[in-house]
Amino acid sequence: MTTIEVSNTMNLSKQSIEILKNFSSINSNLHIVHGSDQITVSPMKNIMVEAKFEEDFPQEFAIWDLSKFLGTLSLFDSPTLEFDNKHVTISSGSTKVVYHFAEPKLVNGCRPTRDFVMPETVLHFDITHREFTDLQRAAAVLRLPDLCIQDDGSDIQLVALDKTDPTTNTYSITVGENTENASFKMYLKSEYLKLLPGDYSIGVSDKSVSRFEHKDLDVVYYIALDSDSVYNG
Repeated sequence: MTTIEVSNTMNLSKQSIEILKNFSSINSNLHIVHGSDQITVSPMKNIMVEAKFEEDFPQEFAIWDLSKFLGTLSLFDSPTLEFDNKHVTISSGSTKVVYHFAEPKLVNGCRPTRDFVMPETVLHFDITHREFTDLQRAAAVLRLPDLCIQDDGSDIQLVALDKTDPTTNTYSITVGENTENASFKMYLKSEYLKLLPGDYSIGVSDKSVSRFEHKDLDVVYYIALDSDSVYNG
């Protein structure tokens, strides 16, 4: 019988490092499982991201401070990672760092406790990288903390606003057609949109959750809607 040896050595692509940087903006802890499919969840459980990496991670491990780990990787031009039970050795040429793992039980909050199934979506539209960047810039300049997905008769609009202020300034983009002739105002916090750059396909459920699917990367975000969101279809 042939024995297949599994390598405990790997290199991370620039794309994979960018995904890990994005993970760090959502949760400072990291819990990796064996394989390429990885998940992280924000401490408040209002953002979850699923990503398929280009590489297969050879084992389960946990990182307490992901930003520190990424900073350590940045010390090397092309680091090689060699995994052991309790640590990973990061090396390039004659230089190396031994980086110790955290106990997975200490970072339980950054992975879901059960499988998540996205409810049926009632709204569907796309947004380009340029549109999303303009929306974020406008929200920052006008200091607008909320984003509303709302109907405008026959259209779907994304509107940056402050929903607590009746005299709020607004910035809006038309992103699709209201093909169901529904009436809706679906709110989420602008700060929750911690997305990798790119174009997205978006689905919104009337069960208080939205899905942002990257069109070029195998990355999907699930973002909670505010409790005062309303959909009448």
